[in-house]
Amino acid sequence: MINIPTDLLRTLVAVVDLRSFTKAAALLGVTQPAVSSQIKRLQFLLGGELFDRKVQGISLTPHGELVVGYARRLLSINDQILHLSGDN
Repeated sequence: MINIPTDLLRTLVAVVDLRSFTKAAALLGVTQPAVSSQIKRLQFLLGGELFDRKVQGISLTPHGELVVGYARRLLSINDQILHLSGDN
């Protein structure tokens, strides 16, 4: 069984939302090569491309669209759980 690190999913969502690897890197406080590396690692774990390299700019494959939708849900639940721990 493989667990997907939430930091990889958070990086993916940042790239998609900001439509830029560079802007996502700035938001996350890492370098642009680090963002690229995280996306490559995520793609390796998931066994497929998330971005359509044939299209200029940031464009998701159909698989990427599904992953981003699930990533948003998972991260939302993760953040809700963390919020609960702050209420104690």
